[in-house]
Amino acid sequence: MIRNLIVLGCTALLTIGLSFGSFAGSAPDADSDGVPDAYDNCVNTPNGPLLATGNCSSQEDYDGNGYGQPCDTDVNNDGSTGLDDIAIVITAQGNGADDISDFNCDLGVGLDDLATALSQITFTPGPSGLSCAAPTATNCSAQ
Repeated sequence: MIRNLIVLGCTALLTIGLSFGSFAGSAPDADSDGVPDAYDNCVNTPNGPLLATGNCSSQEDYDGNGYGQPCDTDVNNDGSTGLDDIAIVITAQGNGADDISDFNCDLGVGLDDLATALSQITFTPGPSGLSCAAPTATNCSAQ
């Protein structure tokens, strides 16, 4: 009898727990691009999942630092966007596709890419311009 009550109680608790779990919601996706924030290399820029192609996709990370091109105007990887990065972008304009300076993935470096770089001058690479924008996702300590 007691065993049956214990089994019944455990079953009831499991059922209630599963019911509440269905209201938990999905993983946060601040920019609604289908990539959960914990795995998104541009948290506030909707740039979709990384495609396994040789073509430019907005999730591409040509310098391998963990941030997609729209969030990473630090072209020379010295830790922040500076005049040296601006010079690289200016030099790349009109010379065909230069993936690392093509921040909007339109397959060419233009004034729009220069404007993006200028808007992020003195910023460190990342979704918010902080060196550790998502401490949980990057295992960094909060700034």
